[in-house]
Amino acid sequence: MAIHRILENLFLVDLDLPIPGFSHFISSWIIKEGDRAIIIDPGPSATINTLINALRETGIRGIDYILLTHIHLDHAGGCGDLIKSYPDPLIVCHPQAVTHLSNPERLWKGSVGVLGDLARAYGQPSPVNRERICKESNILWKDYIIQSLETPGHASHHMCFFLKDLVFAGEVAGISVPSGNKPYIRPATPPPFKPEIALNSISLVTERRPQLICYGHYGLLKDAGNMLQIAKEQIRFWLTVIEERQDKGLNMDVEEILGDILAKDSHLSSFYQLDSDIRERESYFIKNSINGMLGFLI
Repeated sequence: MAIHRILENLFLVDLDLPIPGFSHFISSWIIKEGDRAIIIDPGPSATINTLINALRETGIRGIDYILLTHIHLDHAGGCGDLIKSYPDPLIVCHPQAVTHLSNPERLWKGSVGVLGDLARAYGQPSPVNRERICKESNILWKDYIIQSLETPGHASHHMCFFLKDLVFAGEVAGISVPSGNKPYIRPATPPPFKPEIALNSISLVTERRPQLICYGHYGLLKDAGNMLQIAKEQIRFWLTVIEERQDKGLNMDVEEILGDILAKDSHLSSFYQLDSDIRERESYFIKNSINGMLGFLI
């Protein structure tokens, strides 16, 4: 089991799926104090047993809060299943997420419609009792103060959470893939995408001056301010690449745009050093982000 102690009381749990390319990609963050914990993004329903085993292995007997950066299946789909085993926690989420958590039928159907077999691999979410959803935006827990911030962009129901010099960023700043060279960073801009909203959310996170950034996908990076700036520049750069193709009357085929972006974006320079299954996964998600931008531009 892959449990990583990142800082003294901060753990990262790998939530690998048995499909190519989905190792060291989906994860859950654990803040531990004694035998109690806060979970940030419990992950998909299909991997809840992995998370539960990790909690037991780290000596955690109870969960006080579950913080959801957003309710996409790979981040929050297992929330309802987790509280069947740990009934104590209050759940903190964006106000727009409450209805979908308590009645996930529409979320599930929409996810299957967009993601198909990938949604089925994540697993169908179970409903969450509305009484478990916390109305407080900031949390006082043990000696910690955790602040939340609404950060729409990747999703309309996206939030970030701040603890001391950490930001649990979900996908507000895109994703980071571990590589042997410099970090591989890319935007996460699925349809429907509105750049001004996403860019403003990144600015709001930057104003909090976090030093360390905990990605939903994947891991912790230092120099959070620089990572957030890269995220803004990348979104603008990808939009520019697509707009220039449009202005020149070039083919707007997603595959061709993918090749153009891979050739021009230095933050994707490690792409061809990634394992083939991870490249395939990344190609899928890059094209999804391109489609989000095309939906805005065209």
